[in-house]
Order: sequence, then C-alpha cells, then structure tokens
Amino acid sequence: MTDLEKELRAALRPVEPEDGFAERVRARIDRESRRAPRRTPPSLLWVPAALAASLLLGLVTVYERELAHERQGLEARRELIEALRVTGAKLDLAYRGVSDASHPPKAADTGA
Repeated sequence: MTDLEKELRAALRPVEPEDGFAERVRARIDRESRRAPRRTPPSLLWVPAALAASLLLGLVTVYERELAHERQGLEARRELIEALRVTGAKLDLAYRGVSDASHPPKAADTGA
C-alpha cells in the first residue's frame, strides 16, 4: 500500500456523528419545508414571454420564406410551360414549312 493510499484511508475513515446531529438535520429540513416556495422575481416575468415571441417570430419568418420559395418555383414552372408551348408551335410551323417545300405541288394542285 502506497503512502497516498494510506493517507486517503485515514482521511476517509468512518467517523461517528456528534450527538444530536440527526435531530439538527431533521429540524433544518422542517424549517426549509415550511418556508414559502421561491417565486420568480417580478423583473424576470417578461423573459418567458420574450422567448415565446422570439420563437414565434422565427417560425413565421421561416414559413414566409418557404412560401416565397414555393411561389418562385410555381412562377418558374409556369414560364417553362409557356416557353415549351411557344417552342412547340414554332417547331410545328417550321416542320410544315419544310414538309411543304420538299413536296412540289402536283399538277392538279396548280390551280390551273
């Protein structure tokens, strides 16, 4: 056993409490339990309300940002569909033009 262990054993050896120790502890517990419960000081009553308001403001901000993002996405979708519609119409027109040019009119179609 090292010196440190011996010192620890000596310092932590069981000690009998003084006479009346248990009664003093019980009396103190009784005194403490009879005291009025601690109340929050009036100067700090606004803190929970401020925290709730901050949380609510943060949630509303996130919600509004998500709505704006969704609106932008819907507008981009609408513009893409319109662009595809216009492109399709132009391609149809070009196809008809190429198709008409590659087939010469028949004799019966000359209008003569």
